[in-house]
Amino acid sequence: MNSGLDVIKRANWLELFFDLVFVFAIAKATHVLAHLHDGHMAWSQYGIFLLIMIPVVWAWTGHTMFATRFDTEDTTQRLLTLAQMLAAVFLAAFINPDFDPNYHGFLFSYVAIRVLLILMYIRAARIIPEARPISKYLGVGFSIGLLVALGSLLVDPSWRYVVLYTGIAIEILVPLFGRSVLKTVPVKSHHMPERFGLLTIILFGESVVAIAARLGDLTWTAVTPVAAVIGFVVMCAAWWLYFDTHEEKAIGQELGTGQRVLYGHLGLYCGLSIISTAIGFAISGELGLFEHAAMTAIGFLVFGGAMIFMYGAATFASITQRISILVIVTASLLMIGIGHVSG
Repeated sequence: MNSGLDVIKRANWLELFFDLVFVFAIAKATHVLAHLHDGHMAWSQYGIFLLIMIPVVWAWTGHTMFATRFDTEDTTQRLLTLAQMLAAVFLAAFINPDFDPNYHGFLFSYVAIRVLLILMYIRAARIIPEARPISKYLGVGFSIGLLVALGSLLVDPSWRYVVLYTGIAIEILVPLFGRSVLKTVPVKSHHMPERFGLLTIILFGESVVAIAARLGDLTWTAVTPVAAVIGFVVMCAAWWLYFDTHEEKAIGQELGTGQRVLYGHLGLYCGLSIISTAIGFAISGELGLFEHAAMTAIGFLVFGGAMIFMYGAATFASITQRISILVIVTASLLMIGIGHVSG
């Protein structure tokens, strides 16, 4: 069977279908940040958001990294991918700000996604000789992480999150400690960054849709459309900065194990979700000045930190990139002010 390892690989239709399911899960995780209590947001909500967001994005990342190396696009592979999508549907259904009642459903959905990924690696090792060292290493490492995560069912509820996220942390760290193995089959220079870019652009689109949804839910004041315009400008400038940089520094470049792109996007997606929520509060005016300013700053610090981690000084290299950053900063300050006035 031709493994497709020697040709330029592009994202296929099933992968785009796969993305849409996970975008819904990410949108539900983002909604955790939008829940206010008497007009205030608890700092613990950021922690809950991360506890939900990280495994969701990591589940998506697992399939993406497999596909960039070993996806054969045959019937069995498609069925395994579709099964992961079904598990992701259940994963999204169990996402809720009140996490405790849905704990078991979320855990078993996540485990199902990862077990299916391990089966993909076992199958790849059988039919693609180049896949065997990587499949063995990741299969064993991911299995250990999942067993630890499942161990959360055996401990007191007050400790189960510690055990669960210890298992997820093991999974996330496994590729970092296996760089020498992963280098034997480098990631595809077009496919891997293209996949991350495609999910990013869908999330940008979801952020713009969220602006329209907010406008439709509110009784407008004089500043409501102004806040929406400024929020749209913020997202456009962030889009411009990201894709100018990603196009030049990632797509078509030799990425080796691709870990800067992989781990950087974990942060970038979290930052983008926080920014989107901050824009929503600028339009609704529901959040106080200090908390809104803090949310906006956290969002852009995480987003900007992820950009610098992935691309370094190239983030600021061109005049258009520097203008984009200036627009982001200026529009964000205006957005905070408008959000306070509208409240």
